[in-house]
Amino acid sequence: MKYFKKYPFFYILMFLLLAAFVGGVSYNLVLLADKKAADRQLSKSMRDYKEALDADPTQKAIADSEANIKSLNTHLDILEKELTRAEVFKKQNATEGYQLVEELRGMVHEWRKKARNLDIDVPADMDFSLKKYVAPGADPMPKEAVAPVWKQVCVLDYIIGKLYAAKSEKSPMGIVNIQREILKEEVDKSKAKKPTRAVSRRTANRKQSSSQAMKGDNFVIDPAVTARKEGSLRTIAFRFIFTGHTDVLRRFLNELRTFDAMLVVRSIDVRPADKSNVAGGGGGGGGQFVMPTADGAGLPAQNANMAFTMPTDDQLNAMQPSAEVPADGTVPVEGGEVTSENRTPVVTDNISEFSVVIEYVEVVKDSPKAKAEAGNGDEKK
Repeated sequence: MKYFKKYPFFYILMFLLLAAFVGGVSYNLVLLADKKAADRQLSKSMRDYKEALDADPTQKAIADSEANIKSLNTHLDILEKELTRAEVFKKQNATEGYQLVEELRGMVHEWRKKARNLDIDVPADMDFSLKKYVAPGADPMPKEAVAPVWKQVCVLDYIIGKLYAAKSEKSPMGIVNIQREILKEEVDKSKAKKPTRAVSRRTANRKQSSSQAMKGDNFVIDPAVTARKEGSLRTIAFRFIFTGHTDVLRRFLNELRTFDAMLVVRSIDVRPADKSNVAGGGGGGGGQFVMPTADGAGLPAQNANMAFTMPTDDQLNAMQPSAEVPADGTVPVEGGEVTSENRTPVVTDNISEFSVVIEYVEVVKDSPKAKAEAGNGDEKK
């Protein structure tokens, strides 16, 4: 105690330092215990994560799928280049609706001029499905519709070129009408009224059953006919209604069969041509012809488009008219016997009206995720 009394500050300082040392050691032991517990928890979590990652193939499947999609897109680009060798789409110069309308008027004028030069009969007011914009006093085109309409018109111009190429010097040909689908960008949503279900059904039935469906600039392709599939295929559809002999249709289809663009013929309808739709009003109602009978009376053919079966020699001999009845249109044959070599078919000029629905097909490459995000953004707005 004598030293404590002699050096009190020294001993007090020593006690304080010793207490601090013991407290520090104790605190370190506590932290060490906590660290060991945290290390054990971390090791367990890492082990569980590794086991879950090894057991779950999602990451690997996603990586493989992305690689597969990239490879398929590359292959798809190659196929599209092979299937679309022609330059279908031209450079878009117009950025405003009124600018594109002026271009469309020029294209309509060129189409009419080329038809006249090729001796193809077209109505004087034929606007090639573009009356909505090229007619005097037409409503202005919405700016958002400029690019889609130009794309549609480029496809139309390409198909019209194929149709004109089907004209020959000897075969008459006329264009009755060309129809296109109205694009969603062309519809003014503020003016559009949503019809009731009953009205919509009646309207659809009326459109399908009425002969007026072949008139006007626009049509709606039958869902049972179209090749489009939401999320997979987009299409641009047109209906071409023209008149001529069967060889005109055959040449037109052969032109489309060159596969230099992704065009698909979805339907073909044939019927006798209306006299009012035939150049000069002639040609008859679809080429009706008469087969002579034994009594000199005419037997109408069963198909106005010449899809008939030629009778045999025995049938022709049985139906051979007498020389006193030359008015049935038959040509007298020397010797009195008609054979397959010397018979003369009695067929009037066969003009038919063809209605061909064609679609330009595009593969949808939009990312589903990006599309969904864009849809969510529109909903928020």
